[in-house]
Amino acid sequence: MRGTRERGSPSVVPYLLVDRARRRSLRGTVRALRDAGAVALELGFPFSDPIADGPVLAASHQAALRHGTDWRDLLAALRTTSPILPSAVMSYANPLVHRGLDRAIGELASAGASGLIIPDLSLEESPPFRVAARRHGVSLVLLAAPGISGDRVGRIARASRGFLYLVSHYGTTGGAARGSAVDLRPLVAAARRASPRLPVLVGFGVRDRASARHALATGADGVIVGTAVEEQLARDGRPGSMRRFLGEIAAVRAPG
Repeated sequence: MRGTRERGSPSVVPYLLVDRARRRSLRGTVRALRDAGAVALELGFPFSDPIADGPVLAASHQAALRHGTDWRDLLAALRTTSPILPSAVMSYANPLVHRGLDRAIGELASAGASGLIIPDLSLEESPPFRVAARRHGVSLVLLAAPGISGDRVGRIARASRGFLYLVSHYGTTGGAARGSAVDLRPLVAAARRASPRLPVLVGFGVRDRASARHALATGADGVIVGTAVEEQLARDGRPGSMRRFLGEIAAVRAPG
């Protein structure tokens, strides 16, 4: 995916859920995130059963659906965000398959998507998605869960494009990454051996300077910030506030 930095300067990628009620503020929000140091953006497509998402994001999915958010809103959001920041869509598999995999990914690419992240897609189920993404020039980003073997994370890294999404802890989004008993350093090292040029980004539970620093201590190239962005939008979504919030995380550098 375009926009991820070379190792040495950590990448920060915020997540925004597409919501028809927020379409007028979207451009200002994304510009603020870019100015704060974001190198790319994840655009979430609301789904009725977001099994990987914790309570905060699950509630946001339901609100977006109540507002009538649909596929057209996702494409419109991409046309707004992709000229500002490289934009990857995060969608569960069902909406893509229901629309028709090749059609759906082609439409995302035409609207400006650089990448596609599917949290409920396994390595074994990924080949048709990878073929369609490659056909349309979209990077299919795969996720690696904590606790898997080094061999499996290596296979996932070799199949992933753009970056590898490394989940920081068991459970859903929004939990405390520092509370995880899983040592991610061997997984980062295994991914690095398997695909040396592929950036590794840690997500789930990255919400502030301390959790970002903890994630970067694994040797990862950057972090993904989702639930905390949604919480900040609920508190104060003005561009200046969003810029200050993300800027504190983007200023964190990897230890030593």
